[in-house]
Amino acid sequence: MIAKEDDLEVTAVECTPGEVTLTWHDSFYSVYSALWLRDNDPVHRDARTGQRLISLVDLPQQPRLKAAEPQPPGHLTLSWEDGQTSIFALSWLRAYDRSLRIGSRPTRMPWMGQPVTAFARCDYAEWMENPASREDWLYYAGRDGLAFIRGVPVENRAVMQVAERIGFIRETNYGGIFDVQSVAEPNNLVYTNRALPVHTANPYRDPVPGFQLLHCLSASGEGGESIFVDGMAVGERLRAHDIDAFNLLCQTPILFRFQNAEVDLVAERAMLELDTQGQFRAIYYNDRSIEPLPLKGPRLKKFYAAYGQLARLLNEAARSVACRLQPGDLVLFDNTRVLHGRTAFIGGERRLQGCYVDADGLYSSLAVLSRRRSSHHDGQAH
Repeated sequence: MIAKEDDLEVTAVECTPGEVTLTWHDSFYSVYSALWLRDNDPVHRDARTGQRLISLVDLPQQPRLKAAEPQPPGHLTLSWEDGQTSIFALSWLRAYDRSLRIGSRPTRMPWMGQPVTAFARCDYAEWMENPASREDWLYYAGRDGLAFIRGVPVENRAVMQVAERIGFIRETNYGGIFDVQSVAEPNNLVYTNRALPVHTANPYRDPVPGFQLLHCLSASGEGGESIFVDGMAVGERLRAHDIDAFNLLCQTPILFRFQNAEVDLVAERAMLELDTQGQFRAIYYNDRSIEPLPLKGPRLKKFYAAYGQLARLLNEAARSVACRLQPGDLVLFDNTRVLHGRTAFIGGERRLQGCYVDADGLYSSLAVLSRRRSSHHDGQAH
Protein backbone atom coordinates (compact mmCIF):
# COMPACT_ATOMS: atom_id res chain seq x y z
CA MET A 1 0.00 0.00 0.00
CA ILE A 2 1.38 3.41 -0.97
CA ALA A 3 0.83 6.41 1.27
CA LYS A 4 -1.23 9.26 -0.19
CA GLU A 5 0.61 12.50 -0.87
CA ASP A 6 -1.24 14.28 1.94
CA ASP A 7 -0.19 11.56 4.36
CA LEU A 8 3.48 12.38 3.69
CA GLU A 9 3.05 15.78 5.34
CA VAL A 10 4.09 16.02 8.98
CA THR A 11 2.10 17.98 11.55
CA ALA A 12 4.65 17.75 14.36
CA VAL A 13 8.36 17.03 14.83
CA GLU A 14 9.88 16.15 18.20
CA CYS A 15 13.65 15.88 18.49
CA THR A 16 15.79 14.63 21.36
CA PRO A 17 19.51 13.77 21.19
CA GLY A 18 18.60 10.09 20.78
CA GLU A 19 15.61 10.08 18.40
CA VAL A 20 13.16 11.94 16.18
CA THR A 21 9.38 11.50 16.33
CA LEU A 22 7.29 12.51 13.31
CA THR A 23 3.51 12.87 13.49
CA TRP A 24 2.03 12.41 10.04
CA HIS A 25 -0.96 14.15 8.49
CA ASP A 26 -3.04 10.95 8.87
CA SER A 27 -2.30 10.97 12.66
CA PHE A 28 0.11 8.02 12.53
CA TYR A 29 3.50 8.67 14.04
CA SER A 30 6.98 7.26 13.49
CA VAL A 31 10.01 7.13 15.79
CA TYR A 32 13.53 6.99 14.33
CA SER A 33 16.62 6.46 16.45
CA ALA A 34 19.65 8.73 16.00
CA LEU A 35 21.99 5.83 15.18
CA TRP A 36 19.56 4.45 12.57
CA LEU A 37 19.26 7.88 10.94
CA ARG A 38 23.02 8.40 10.86
CA ASP A 39 23.55 4.90 9.45
CA ASN A 40 21.03 5.58 6.66
CA ASP A 41 22.08 9.13 5.80
CA PRO A 42 21.45 9.50 2.03
CA VAL A 43 24.82 11.20 1.62
CA HIS A 44 26.46 7.85 2.39
CA ARG A 45 24.61 6.05 -0.44
CA ASP A 46 25.82 5.72 -4.01
CA ALA A 47 23.52 7.83 -6.18
CA ARG A 48 23.30 5.23 -8.96
CA THR A 49 23.01 1.93 -7.05
CA GLY A 50 21.63 3.07 -3.70
CA GLN A 51 24.23 0.92 -1.95
CA ARG A 52 25.86 2.05 1.29
CA LEU A 53 29.33 3.59 0.97
CA ILE A 54 30.35 3.38 4.62
CA SER A 55 30.49 0.77 7.36
CA LEU A 56 28.98 0.93 10.82
CA VAL A 57 32.50 1.25 12.27
CA ASP A 58 32.85 4.58 10.41
CA LEU A 59 30.02 6.13 12.43
CA PRO A 60 30.00 7.61 15.94
CA GLN A 61 28.86 4.94 18.39
CA GLN A 62 26.33 7.30 19.94
CA PRO A 63 25.51 10.09 17.49
CA ARG A 64 23.49 12.92 19.05
CA LEU A 65 20.87 15.03 17.32
CA LYS A 66 20.72 18.78 17.80
CA ALA A 67 17.63 19.75 15.77
CA ALA A 68 15.14 18.48 13.21
CA GLU A 69 13.16 20.69 10.81
CA PRO A 70 10.50 19.64 8.25
CA GLN A 71 12.12 21.55 5.39
CA PRO A 72 12.72 21.98 2.48
CA PRO A 73 9.19 20.89 1.40
CA GLY A 74 8.83 17.11 1.40
CA HIS A 75 12.04 16.65 3.39
CA LEU A 76 13.41 16.53 6.93
CA THR A 77 16.69 18.28 7.75
CA LEU A 78 18.67 17.00 10.74
CA SER A 79 21.45 18.85 12.52
CA TRP A 80 23.93 16.82 14.55
CA GLU A 81 25.96 17.90 17.58
CA ASP A 82 29.20 17.11 15.72
CA GLY A 83 28.30 19.66 13.02
CA GLN A 84 27.03 17.25 10.35
CA THR A 85 23.75 17.78 8.49
CA SER A 86 21.47 15.11 6.99
CA ILE A 87 18.51 15.58 4.65
CA PHE A 88 15.90 12.82 4.25
CA ALA A 89 12.93 12.63 1.92
CA LEU A 90 9.75 12.25 3.97
CA SER A 91 8.45 9.66 1.49
CA TRP A 92 11.56 7.55 2.16
CA LEU A 93 11.19 7.82 5.93
CA ARG A 94 7.53 6.88 5.74
CA ALA A 95 8.28 3.86 3.54
CA TYR A 96 10.87 2.54 5.98
CA ASP A 97 8.69 2.72 9.06
CA ARG A 98 7.75 -0.95 9.08
CA SER A 99 4.80 -0.34 11.40
CA LEU A 100 3.14 1.76 8.67
CA ARG A 101 4.36 -0.15 5.65
CA ILE A 102 2.70 -2.93 3.69
CA GLY A 103 5.17 -4.33 1.19
CA SER A 104 4.44 -5.58 -2.29
CA ARG A 105 4.98 -9.19 -1.18
CA PRO A 106 1.51 -10.58 -0.50
CA THR A 107 0.48 -12.05 2.83
CA ARG A 108 -0.05 -15.76 2.27
CA MET A 109 -3.61 -16.90 2.89
CA PRO A 110 -4.33 -20.57 3.79
CA TRP A 111 -7.03 -22.45 1.90
CA MET A 112 -8.96 -25.71 2.00
CA GLY A 113 -10.08 -27.73 -1.01
CA GLN A 114 -12.11 -25.63 -3.43
CA PRO A 115 -12.85 -25.40 -7.15
CA VAL A 116 -9.80 -24.76 -9.27
CA THR A 117 -11.59 -21.69 -10.65
CA ALA A 118 -11.11 -20.02 -7.25
CA PHE A 119 -7.44 -19.46 -8.07
CA ALA A 120 -5.85 -16.87 -10.32
CA ARG A 121 -6.25 -17.69 -14.02
CA CYS A 122 -5.15 -15.68 -17.02
CA ASP A 123 -4.97 -16.15 -20.77
CA TYR A 124 -1.45 -16.49 -22.12
CA ALA A 125 -1.61 -13.55 -24.54
CA GLU A 126 -3.00 -11.23 -21.86
CA TRP A 127 -0.41 -12.45 -19.35
CA MET A 128 2.50 -11.87 -21.72
CA GLU A 129 1.38 -8.51 -23.10
CA ASN A 130 -0.23 -6.72 -20.14
CA PRO A 131 2.07 -5.92 -17.20
CA ALA A 132 -0.90 -5.07 -14.96
CA SER A 133 -2.48 -8.49 -15.58
CA ARG A 134 0.86 -10.17 -14.92
CA GLU A 135 1.32 -8.20 -11.70
CA ASP A 136 -2.14 -9.19 -10.43
CA TRP A 137 -1.51 -12.84 -11.35
CA LEU A 138 1.85 -12.87 -9.54
CA TYR A 139 0.27 -11.27 -6.48
CA TYR A 140 -2.36 -14.00 -6.18
CA ALA A 141 0.21 -16.68 -7.00
CA GLY A 142 2.20 -15.45 -4.01
CA ARG A 143 -0.88 -15.14 -1.79
CA ASP A 144 -2.37 -18.56 -2.57
CA GLY A 145 0.71 -20.45 -3.76
CA LEU A 146 -1.22 -21.67 -6.82
CA ALA A 147 -2.14 -20.04 -10.16
CA PHE A 148 -2.95 -21.02 -13.76
CA ILE A 149 -2.42 -19.76 -17.31
CA ARG A 150 -4.57 -20.91 -20.23
CA GLY A 151 -3.72 -21.06 -23.90
CA VAL A 152 0.04 -21.40 -23.63
CA PRO A 153 1.34 -22.51 -27.06
CA VAL A 154 1.58 -26.30 -27.21
CA GLU A 155 5.22 -26.13 -28.17
CA ASN A 156 8.46 -27.48 -26.79
CA ARG A 157 10.06 -25.10 -24.23
CA ALA A 158 7.05 -22.73 -24.17
CA VAL A 159 7.15 -23.02 -20.36
CA MET A 160 10.48 -21.20 -20.46
CA GLN A 161 8.85 -18.16 -22.08
CA VAL A 162 6.61 -17.87 -19.03
CA ALA A 163 9.33 -18.68 -16.50
CA GLU A 164 11.71 -16.08 -17.89
CA ARG A 165 9.08 -13.37 -17.30
CA ILE A 166 8.75 -14.48 -13.69
CA GLY A 167 12.28 -14.87 -12.38
CA PHE A 168 15.50 -16.81 -12.44
CA ILE A 169 15.30 -20.38 -13.70
CA ARG A 170 16.91 -22.95 -11.40
CA GLU A 171 18.91 -25.60 -13.20
CA THR A 172 19.12 -29.04 -11.58
CA ASN A 173 20.45 -32.44 -12.56
CA TYR A 174 17.28 -32.68 -14.67
CA GLY A 175 18.42 -29.59 -16.58
CA GLY A 176 16.86 -26.15 -16.78
CA ILE A 177 13.74 -27.78 -18.21
CA PHE A 178 12.39 -31.29 -17.68
CA ASP A 179 9.67 -33.54 -19.09
CA VAL A 180 7.24 -35.39 -16.84
CA GLN A 181 6.24 -38.48 -18.83
CA SER A 182 6.52 -42.25 -18.65
CA VAL A 183 9.88 -43.64 -19.78
CA ALA A 184 11.12 -47.21 -20.19
CA GLU A 185 13.72 -47.15 -17.40
CA PRO A 186 12.75 -44.40 -14.96
CA ASN A 187 15.21 -43.15 -12.32
CA ASN A 188 12.32 -41.53 -10.44
CA LEU A 189 8.70 -42.62 -9.90
CA VAL A 190 7.69 -39.30 -11.45
CA TYR A 191 8.58 -40.84 -14.83
CA THR A 192 6.01 -43.64 -14.57
CA ASN A 193 2.24 -43.76 -14.90
CA ARG A 194 1.77 -44.52 -11.20
CA ALA A 195 -0.22 -42.35 -8.82
CA LEU A 196 1.94 -40.00 -6.78
CA PRO A 197 0.85 -38.90 -3.29
CA VAL A 198 1.11 -35.17 -2.63
CA HIS A 199 4.68 -34.14 -1.89
CA THR A 200 7.32 -31.42 -1.95
CA ALA A 201 9.56 -31.63 -5.00
CA ASN A 202 13.29 -31.99 -4.36
CA PRO A 203 13.47 -31.64 -0.55
CA TYR A 204 16.91 -33.26 -0.85
CA ARG A 205 18.31 -30.06 -2.43
CA ASP A 206 19.77 -27.13 -0.52
CA PRO A 207 18.04 -24.81 -1.08
CA VAL A 208 14.79 -26.43 -2.15
CA PRO A 209 13.39 -24.98 -5.42
CA GLY A 210 10.85 -22.25 -4.68
CA PHE A 211 8.20 -22.33 -7.42
CA GLN A 212 7.49 -25.03 -9.99
CA LEU A 213 5.85 -24.52 -13.37
CA LEU A 214 4.22 -27.37 -15.30
CA HIS A 215 2.93 -26.93 -18.85
CA CYS A 216 0.70 -29.59 -20.38
CA LEU A 217 1.77 -30.61 -23.88
CA SER A 218 -0.42 -33.71 -24.10
CA ALA A 219 -2.96 -35.35 -21.79
CA SER A 220 -3.48 -38.98 -20.83
CA GLY A 221 -6.32 -41.15 -22.05
CA GLU A 222 -7.74 -41.66 -18.56
CA GLY A 223 -6.70 -40.39 -15.14
CA GLY A 224 -3.65 -38.23 -14.58
CA GLU A 225 -5.43 -35.56 -12.55
CA SER A 226 -3.10 -33.07 -10.84
CA ILE A 227 -3.69 -32.69 -7.10
CA PHE A 228 -2.70 -29.75 -4.88
CA VAL A 229 -2.88 -29.34 -1.09
CA ASP A 230 -2.03 -26.26 0.98
CA GLY A 231 0.70 -27.32 3.41
CA MET A 232 0.38 -24.00 5.21
CA ALA A 233 -3.26 -24.72 6.09
CA VAL A 234 -2.33 -28.23 7.21
CA GLY A 235 0.52 -26.95 9.37
CA GLU A 236 -1.71 -24.40 11.06
CA ARG A 237 -4.41 -27.04 11.63
CA LEU A 238 -1.84 -29.23 13.38
CA ARG A 239 -0.52 -26.31 15.43
CA ALA A 240 -4.04 -25.48 16.63
CA HIS A 241 -4.95 -29.05 17.64
CA ASP A 242 -1.67 -30.64 18.75
CA ILE A 243 1.05 -28.12 19.53
CA ASP A 244 3.43 -30.81 20.78
CA ALA A 245 3.25 -32.70 17.49
CA PHE A 246 3.64 -29.45 15.58
CA ASN A 247 6.74 -28.44 17.57
CA LEU A 248 8.26 -31.89 17.14
CA LEU A 249 7.94 -31.62 13.34
CA CYS A 250 9.46 -28.11 13.45
CA GLN A 251 12.40 -29.13 15.65
CA THR A 252 13.41 -32.60 14.45
CA PRO A 253 15.82 -32.65 11.50
CA ILE A 254 15.54 -35.61 9.16
CA LEU A 255 17.42 -36.60 6.02
CA PHE A 256 16.03 -36.46 2.48
CA ARG A 257 18.00 -38.18 -0.26
CA PHE A 258 17.96 -38.84 -3.99
CA GLN A 259 20.62 -40.85 -5.74
CA ASN A 260 21.25 -42.43 -9.10
CA ALA A 261 24.33 -43.17 -11.19
CA GLU A 262 25.09 -39.46 -11.67
CA VAL A 263 24.12 -37.73 -8.40
CA ASP A 264 23.80 -38.29 -4.67
CA LEU A 265 21.79 -35.42 -3.20
CA VAL A 266 21.25 -35.23 0.57
CA ALA A 267 19.81 -32.45 2.74
CA GLU A 268 18.86 -32.34 6.41
CA ARG A 269 15.84 -30.30 7.45
CA ALA A 270 12.70 -30.44 9.57
CA MET A 271 9.36 -31.20 7.92
CA LEU A 272 7.91 -27.87 9.05
CA GLU A 273 9.82 -24.59 9.12
CA LEU A 274 8.95 -21.32 10.86
CA ASP A 275 10.31 -17.83 10.25
CA THR A 276 11.90 -15.62 12.91
CA GLN A 277 8.43 -14.44 14.01
CA GLY A 278 7.16 -18.00 14.52
CA GLN A 279 4.99 -17.89 11.39
CA PHE A 280 4.74 -20.75 8.90
CA ARG A 281 7.52 -20.56 6.35
CA ALA A 282 7.73 -23.92 4.59
CA ILE A 283 6.79 -27.58 4.55
CA TYR A 284 9.12 -30.33 3.33
CA TYR A 285 7.26 -33.56 2.85
CA ASN A 286 8.16 -36.35 0.44
CA ASP A 287 7.54 -39.99 1.42
CA ARG A 288 9.65 -41.25 -1.47
CA SER A 289 12.87 -39.53 -0.44
CA ILE A 290 12.88 -39.64 3.38
CA GLU A 291 15.85 -41.60 4.68
CA PRO A 292 15.36 -44.02 7.63
CA LEU A 293 14.63 -41.86 10.67
CA PRO A 294 17.68 -41.28 12.92
CA LEU A 295 15.62 -41.74 16.11
CA LYS A 296 15.10 -44.49 18.67
CA GLY A 297 12.85 -45.44 21.56
CA PRO A 298 10.28 -42.92 22.83
CA ARG A 299 11.54 -40.18 20.49
CA LEU A 300 10.93 -42.37 17.46
CA LYS A 301 7.46 -43.30 18.69
CA LYS A 302 6.50 -39.65 19.27
CA PHE A 303 7.88 -38.58 15.92
CA TYR A 304 6.00 -41.30 14.04
CA ALA A 305 2.79 -40.21 15.76
CA ALA A 306 3.33 -36.57 14.71
CA TYR A 307 4.44 -37.58 11.22
CA GLY A 308 1.32 -39.76 10.91
CA GLN A 309 -0.96 -36.87 11.88
CA LEU A 310 0.65 -34.67 9.24
CA ALA A 311 0.37 -37.38 6.58
CA ARG A 312 -3.32 -37.99 7.29
CA LEU A 313 -4.12 -34.28 7.17
CA LEU A 314 -2.30 -33.90 3.86
CA ASN A 315 -4.27 -36.76 2.37
CA GLU A 316 -7.73 -35.65 3.48
CA ALA A 317 -9.83 -35.43 0.32
CA ALA A 318 -11.55 -32.27 1.54
CA ARG A 319 -8.23 -30.41 1.48
CA SER A 320 -7.27 -31.13 -2.12
CA VAL A 321 -7.74 -29.19 -5.33
CA ALA A 322 -7.82 -31.48 -8.38
CA CYS A 323 -7.77 -30.69 -12.07
CA ARG A 324 -6.96 -32.51 -15.26
CA LEU A 325 -4.56 -30.28 -17.18
CA GLN A 326 -5.30 -30.04 -20.89
CA PRO A 327 -2.83 -29.17 -23.65
CA GLY A 328 -1.99 -25.47 -23.32
CA ASP A 329 -2.71 -25.30 -19.57
CA LEU A 330 0.09 -24.18 -17.27
CA VAL A 331 0.14 -24.30 -13.49
CA LEU A 332 2.55 -22.57 -11.12
CA PHE A 333 2.75 -23.50 -7.44
CA ASP A 334 4.85 -22.61 -4.42
CA ASN A 335 6.85 -25.78 -3.93
CA THR A 336 7.75 -25.03 -0.30
CA ARG A 337 4.10 -24.52 0.59
CA VAL A 338 1.72 -26.26 -1.82
CA LEU A 339 2.20 -30.00 -2.15
CA HIS A 340 1.38 -31.62 -5.45
CA GLY A 341 0.62 -35.12 -6.71
CA ARG A 342 -1.38 -36.95 -9.34
CA THR A 343 -3.70 -39.85 -9.91
CA ALA A 344 -2.57 -42.87 -11.93
CA PHE A 345 -3.20 -42.75 -15.66
CA ILE A 346 -3.52 -45.07 -18.61
CA GLY A 347 -3.49 -44.48 -22.34
CA GLY A 348 -2.44 -41.41 -24.24
CA GLU A 349 0.96 -39.76 -24.04
CA ARG A 350 0.66 -37.60 -20.93
CA ARG A 351 3.51 -35.09 -21.09
CA LEU A 352 4.08 -32.10 -18.87
CA GLN A 353 7.10 -29.88 -19.34
CA GLY A 354 8.36 -28.09 -16.28
CA CYS A 355 11.02 -25.93 -14.68
CA TYR A 356 11.79 -24.27 -11.36
CA VAL A 357 11.93 -20.56 -10.51
CA ASP A 358 13.42 -19.34 -7.25
CA ALA A 359 11.05 -17.45 -4.98
CA ASP A 360 13.19 -14.33 -4.82
CA GLY A 361 12.87 -13.90 -8.58
CA LEU A 362 9.08 -14.10 -8.52
CA TYR A 363 8.75 -11.59 -5.70
CA SER A 364 11.31 -9.33 -7.36
CA SER A 365 9.25 -9.30 -10.57
CA LEU A 366 6.11 -8.54 -8.58
CA ALA A 367 7.81 -5.65 -6.74
CA VAL A 368 9.18 -4.14 -9.95
CA LEU A 369 5.82 -4.37 -11.73
CA SER A 370 4.12 -2.80 -8.71
CA ARG A 371 6.70 -0.01 -8.58
CA ARG A 372 6.29 0.76 -12.28
CA ARG A 373 2.50 0.85 -12.00
CA SER A 374 2.75 3.20 -9.01
CA SER A 375 5.17 5.47 -10.87
CA HIS A 376 2.82 5.54 -13.86
CA HIS A 377 -0.13 6.49 -11.66
CA ASP A 378 1.92 9.16 -9.88
CA GLY A 379 2.91 10.61 -13.25
CA GLN A 380 -0.70 10.74 -14.38
CA ALA A 381 -1.74 12.42 -11.10
CA HIS A 382 0.66 15.26 -11.74
